Amino acid sequence: MMFDVEKIKKECKRHPRVREVVHEVLLFDRVGSTNQIALEMASNGLPGGIVILAESQEQGKGRLGRKWFSPEGVNLYLSLFLRPHQPPREFPLFSLATSVALVDAVARVTGLSPAIKWPNDVLIQDKKIAGILLESETGGGQTPPLVIGIGVNVNLNPASLPPELQETAGSLMGALGKEVDRTVLTIAILEALSEQILLLQEGKTDLLIQAMNQKCRTLGKKVRVDTPRQAFEGRAEEIEEDGALMIRMGDGKLRRILIGDITHLRET
Repeated sequence: MMFDVEKIKKECKRHPRVREVVHEVLLFDRVGSTNQIALEMASNGLPGGIVILAESQEQGKGRLGRKWFSPEGVNLYLSLFLRPHQPPREFPLFSLATSVALVDAVARVTGLSPAIKWPNDVLIQDKKIAGILLESETGGGQTPPLVIGIGVNVNLNPASLPPELQETAGSLMGALGKEVDRTVLTIAILEALSEQILLLQEGKTDLLIQAMNQKCRTLGKKVRVDTPRQAFEGRAEEIEEDGALMIRMGDGKLRRILIGDITHLRET
């Protein structure tokens, strides 16, 4: 079943908090990527508050340039284009806010218990079912745009995943045993995401960090951290107010990580 974009628009207008963030919802059949469409809109000087939905993507991508498997008609590919009041140095907090929103929305719609792998992967039964990619650009004399890209494996049959993803990725249908209404899920995500964005705009970052520390499965685990410069192991302890992950090293010292790829390691 295709997205019911009119129902999504109606529900967005019905909720005052969502209306503050989402001003337009556009549905495309096939795109290169929803983020690409949103960035083109930003470069053309459009105001923020635009949601881009697509039934399929030909060039979907995740963090660190990884390809995002984007088959037609079964998943959720969504980008929200904003022009935040916050300076670009604070944009990474929107990534955390989005992961918290995804966990809340998926739990509400499905009854499942998702969790976050720092910084923004959403897991169910230790398999990734959703990812987030933030992109921005500078120049043009306007408030810098921020594009929040979201991919959720909804009604994907896990057996159809590429072999290299079979062990690490899953879907809501795979975990739940039945299909999920993508329109209902989209509405729930936009409601939860709008709330988190407004909390950031209201300066209530402490509530976001508190939620991250509660929902992040990485905390307490032994992890491998791959950064642009080096790789190391330690134990994840907490998330700080700027979103940094604190790693306890083998010598007892703490190390702050703002950018890196995390792998949860099995304890022996």
